[in-house]
Amino acid sequence: MMGLKKIRAGALQFVLFVGAIIAVLLMSFVLVSYTQVLFKKKTDVTLDLIQAAQTGLESSFKEPMQEGKPMEMSIQATSEMEVTVSKKTWGLLELREVMAKKGKLQFSKIGFVGKTIENRPALYLQDNQRPMVIAGKARIKGDAFLPQRGIKRGNIRGQGYTGSHLIYGKEEKSSSTLPQLDLELQSQLETLTQPFFQPKGETIRIQKGMILRQSFKEETKVIKGEFLELDKVTLSGNVVVWAAHKIIVHPSSQLKDVLLIAPQIEIKDQVSGNFQALASRTIKVGQACNLEYPTVLAVHQPKIGELDKNKRTPPNMTMDKGSTVRGMMVYQTKNEINKSMTHIHVAEKAMLIGSMLCQGNLELKGSVLGSVATQGFIALENGSAYQNHLFNGTIDFSALPQKFSGLPYQNEQPNSIVKWLY
Repeated sequence: MMGLKKIRAGALQFVLFVGAIIAVLLMSFVLVSYTQVLFKKKTDVTLDLIQAAQTGLESSFKEPMQEGKPMEMSIQATSEMEVTVSKKTWGLLELREVMAKKGKLQFSKIGFVGKTIENRPALYLQDNQRPMVIAGKARIKGDAFLPQRGIKRGNIRGQGYTGSHLIYGKEEKSSSTLPQLDLELQSQLETLTQPFFQPKGETIRIQKGMILRQSFKEETKVIKGEFLELDKVTLSGNVVVWAAHKIIVHPSSQLKDVLLIAPQIEIKDQVSGNFQALASRTIKVGQACNLEYPTVLAVHQPKIGELDKNKRTPPNMTMDKGSTVRGMMVYQTKNEINKSMTHIHVAEKAMLIGSMLCQGNLELKGSVLGSVATQGFIALENGSAYQNHLFNGTIDFSALPQKFSGLPYQNEQPNSIVKWLY
């Protein structure tokens, strides 16, 4: 019988060491596998939350919403999820936030919503018992609602109408009333432009070189003053700039999604960016500006005393040569319209890509790629005011991007996303 051999301690330690390594590797493998499964489940739930949020927001378009009253959405196949949509206004744009939640996981999205204008005419001209006259190189491409007395060729400065058709589209009869903004938006514009209005939020001082980026999920930042010049500043997001008298925007400034409110707003030459400008008197857009979508320029002129019908005043809204605005332009008033005054002036080689609503006279020498609703046209030439004349201007609805969403009119509901926010 052979004797038992002694095993050296070093060999035993080596065996234990290898066993420990194998155990650690096995545990690591189990942990990685468990983490992968958990991560996959979490990813699947997150994707479901994202889809539920998108579906919930789209479903909210089917019913009217009230600000301050969140709506719980019932989404099929997501009974374990809570989907809530809330609404508030930012200037004239409606902002909706959707929250999808399951257990401790949640996902939220926030964005501007609007109304697609695919069914609107290229032109809606209020019937003021006078015909429309078209002259020079003017063109109307798309369906048009015109006065009972129709449209006819005219001549200004020896320039007769050069087109082969008066309307490149279908012609319908307009009424004696103009389409109006949604009642809530009308009230909002009137309120924001009142002298006593004061924006709510944390007030901060403006300084040259300031960089301020504020999320729409955070408290509003407010910049106040009597007379404000936005020069060499970067402002983005949930920021209100309010002035008692005037705001001037310089080309050195960078503005994105901010809200400007003042009686007078002047946008200097070559300004770029996108924002909302709301005024009670005038908005002037200089030359070669590039205001991106979804820019909103709106003037609400309050009720004033009897107007001097023989006195001509500057337009309430002006867009100079070479400028482009992608968005919406609105002029509304409660005053009786002076038929010889210009309320919105679009200069030669200036362009609006979007929609325009003018409760007054529009002098269009540039172009609108989209939809126009106006109480009347005017052409100021050689010291004379040609009423209800469209001279050299272009309205082309066919050139409007199909996904464009604008401000809803009365009896319209938002049905699309204008822009996702941050």
